[in-house]
Order: sequence, then C-alpha cells, then structure tokens
Amino acid sequence: MADTVDAGLRRTITLPQALSISFHQIVGGGVIALTGAAIAITGTGAPVAYLMAALTVILCSIPYAAVGSALPVTGARYSYAARLIGPSAGYLTMLLAVIVTTQLSLMALTAAEYVHALSPSVPVAPFALGLLTLFFVANLFQISFSNRLGLVLAGIMLVAFLAYAITGMKQVRWSAVTEVAPNGVGQLLAAAALLTFATNGGTYVAEMGREMKRPGRDIPLAIIGGTATAAILYFLMALPSVAILPVSETAGQPMTVVAKHILSSGWFAFFVLGGAVVSVIGHINALMMAATRPVLAAIGDGWFPRRAGALNRHGTPYWLLTGLYLIGIAPVIGEFSIEALAGAASIAEIVALAVIITASLRLRKRFPAEEAAAPFRLRPAVHRVLVAIGLGVLAVEAWVLGKQLTTSIAVALLAWLACGLAWWAVRRKRVARLGFEGETQAPAAVAAAARPGPGTAEDAG
Repeated sequence: MADTVDAGLRRTITLPQALSISFHQIVGGGVIALTGAAIAITGTGAPVAYLMAALTVILCSIPYAAVGSALPVTGARYSYAARLIGPSAGYLTMLLAVIVTTQLSLMALTAAEYVHALSPSVPVAPFALGLLTLFFVANLFQISFSNRLGLVLAGIMLVAFLAYAITGMKQVRWSAVTEVAPNGVGQLLAAAALLTFATNGGTYVAEMGREMKRPGRDIPLAIIGGTATAAILYFLMALPSVAILPVSETAGQPMTVVAKHILSSGWFAFFVLGGAVVSVIGHINALMMAATRPVLAAIGDGWFPRRAGALNRHGTPYWLLTGLYLIGIAPVIGEFSIEALAGAASIAEIVALAVIITASLRLRKRFPAEEAAAPFRLRPAVHRVLVAIGLGVLAVEAWVLGKQLTTSIAVALLAWLACGLAWWAVRRKRVARLGFEGETQAPAAVAAAARPGPGTAEDAG
C-alpha cells in the first residue's frame, strides 16, 4: 500500500506555501506561456477565453477539492481514481499525469524565449536545458527550502505582473475589444480549451496532501483560491496584450512585444526577469515537487517495483525525479513547439480531470465517515450537477484540441499510451488488492494524513 512507500515524506507545507505552489503552477503555465498562442487563435477574444477556461476549471475543481478535503493522500491524480473507482483507473490517470510532465519543457522554453528577448545572445535550447537541470538538482534536496523560496518568488512575480497590467491599462484601445469572438465562436472555444491547461495547475497541490499540516482545509482553499486569483490576473494582463498593438503584431508572440512598447527599459527588464522568468521557474519547481507523487502512489499499490520509489535522506524520491526529468527534457531535445506541447498536455489534463471528477461521485459511498467529517463538503444534488456540467465542457474541449494535434504529437501520445497498456497487462495481476472494496474505512494513508496537528508523516505511521 502507498502508506508504506510515502512514509518518509514530511508534513511541513502550510496554507501560504500551498497557495504559493498552486499559484505558481497556474500562472507559470498560463499568461506567460500561452497568451501569444491564444491571440493567434482567437484574436482580441483572448481575455474572454481566459475567463471561460478559468470558469471551466473552477467548476471541475470544486468536486476535486471536495475529495481532497476528505481524502488527503500522496499522489492525488492516482489515488483518487484508484480508491474511488479501481486500481486500473488510477493507473490511467497516473499515465496521463506523466504526459503532463512534458510541460517542464514548455516552461523552460518559455523562460528561454523571454531571456532571449532581453538578451539575444542567449541561446534558447541550451538555456532551457540548463534551467531544467538546475531545478532537478535543487529538488533532490529538502522540500521545505523550495516552499520558502516559492513565497519570495510569488511576491516578486506579482509586482512585475501588476506593473505590466496597470501600465498597460492606461494605454488600452477599448474599441479594439468590442468583439468577443472576432475569429468565430469555434476559435474562441479552441482558445479556451487550450487555456484549460494554463488554468488547471492549481489541482497539483492535492498531490502533496500527506505533506500538508492541515490538508482538509488547505487543499480546497489552495485549489479554488489559487485558480480564481490567477484568473483575475490573467484577464488584467490579457487586455493590454490584445488592445494596445495590432493583433497581427502580437499573435503567436511572447508578451515582451507589448511589454517593450509600454514599459521603461528598467521595468521591462524587471518584467522579463522578475515576472516571466520567475513565474516560469516557480512553475518548474512546483511541478517537479508534485509530478513524482502520482507515480509514488502507484508504486505503493504494486504497479512498479518498490525500489523505484526509494527516498533519499531529504525525503525525495530520487529515481522517480530523475525519470520525470528525462521525460521533461525530451521535448526540448526533440524541438517541439510550445503550442504543440500545450495542446498535448491540455488533452492529458482534461481526460485525467474527467476521470477524477467522475470518481468523486463515489466519495459518499466509499468513505462516508471521511466525507462527513471533511471541512469542505458538497450537497449531493449540487455535486452531481457540477460533475455533469464539467464533463460536458471537458468533452467539447478535448474534441476541439484533438482535431488540432500535429501528427508527431499524436504519434508520441499513442506510443506512450501503448507502452503504458503493455505494462498494465504485465503488472495488473501483481497489483496488490487495495483491501477496502465495499468497506467504509479509509486506507491507512488517508487516515494518517487526516489526523490533525503539525506532526510528520512518520508520526502518523
């Protein structure tokens, strides 16, 4: 069981740190990486596309947060599906979560492009690889250091982004944003679907449920609060991005095109380094912390050899981190575009989210005591409505994105899923029975994480 594999993880994450992780996961993958791509798809409709994407994510995140409040575990993307539906469902969401790890390349390439805009002598691909390697090494060490640093980075990033938004608002041509869907409703939906990836990062904080001091309260606050806060910031920054310069000059381009036009040289440098680069490295750091957790939970149930989840003396699963680092850098080496990576990651996020919110409907039946005691609960009727709406919207978004996948990305996704299916066939008979089919008691990992107090996971044993 997962509770023996993740026993070395320490319960140190506070609410401010959880909010910082959530905020970094969203913002680094959103307004910085994909605004230019969204403008290329829907023109001046990009600000509305951000709001549509954020609304979709919040609707789906509410059932997700309800499960997180009741069942704080390691590797939520695996554990929720496995414990509410079955091990194979958890294995599927774990495979999808690993696909999303390719966004490490997306983030690193984005940071490199912004630094290149500030200093053209900086080579994009080598800088991206160096950045990923730096944070891979840093995350081999204790998680508490990374969280404290994250709080500082979040403050710097917010100042830089607000400077861009406030300065830009003074120069917005409001007549340029009178059309909500200038390229058609279909393109507006396509942009919103792409930006679902950009706004969904907040759910990653649930991956570290056993490392939070008060997970039942903090997971819902971090997921929903982080997403809503980021959505407001997105909108405020997207308006200047589409309504100061002509769309033909900003479509598919980094935000430095507008930033250079509206900011002084000093503030422009601060926006690039303190805003764009800091947000992206914060996202990389947070993702490296969270990405190993679904696989760690899957190891606990027997899907992979237990030695693959070995922890070093800092409590870091170093073999898993190394494997995900290699997967994360592969798209940089393969020279995939940011838009292609975002599309693939979005589809994986959407399918995984659909599985988990469907699984959330079984929470009351599987774990009635934990659901009743959770700080954040949903009325059954409200829960069902939210899931139905969420699944409908996610299905439309997956269809829209699927039609736009490039051949190389589609082949890569199919190859990954085929390998995953082959491994599933090999290991499924060896997977330990979860032991709570039809029972009302939570597994040991859930019970341990749900205990109050500032103790460590070892204490909760």
